[in-house]
Amino acid sequence: MKQVLLVSGHLAALKSTLSKKLSVDLNAICLNKDDMKEVLGDTIGFTNREENLKLSKATFQMMLKVMLDILKIDDLVILESNFKVSEMNQLNQVIEEHKIRSSTVFLTGEAEVLYERYIKRQPERHPVHTSTGLISFEDFKASMESFDQAVYGGSFILFDTTVMNDELYQVLLNNIKNLLKG
Repeated sequence: MKQVLLVSGHLAALKSTLSKKLSVDLNAICLNKDDMKEVLGDTIGFTNREENLKLSKATFQMMLKVMLDILKIDDLVILESNFKVSEMNQLNQVIEEHKIRSSTVFLTGEAEVLYERYIKRQPERHPVHTSTGLISFEDFKASMESFDQAVYGGSFILFDTTVMNDELYQVLLNNIKNLLKG
């Protein structure tokens, strides 16, 4: 059966880092929304927040298209993003329409630790990811909505990345392998 593994979660919860590592260990192509948006931003450009949001929408549509193309020749693809509810609604419709099995890894952690990561990475972030400016801790914490299985559908793993090391990564990897066997 064709499968998609969604790697989602809170800001600075190591979504990109872990999804790229999972891609290698699961021998699956990973589509990282941020990476794709950077290419579009460098190619098309943007001058304001509204244009940046259009890049985000185009990036998500491209992810869906490429995901379906990959699943024509492979059985698993990883999608990484902090998916919006509207994106999940569209993705779930595509998943249902194409009879794709969906599993989600939702990454979270202690707000203070994630915010510290967020602040630390800001100077190196690509401009397409900084159009909102630096958000306050209060706004950061308010953005940390709880995982909602009704939004994501399918099977799921909630994983705390407050502390992350090789041993914990192996636990996560084994849990994902079991989830995908499901």
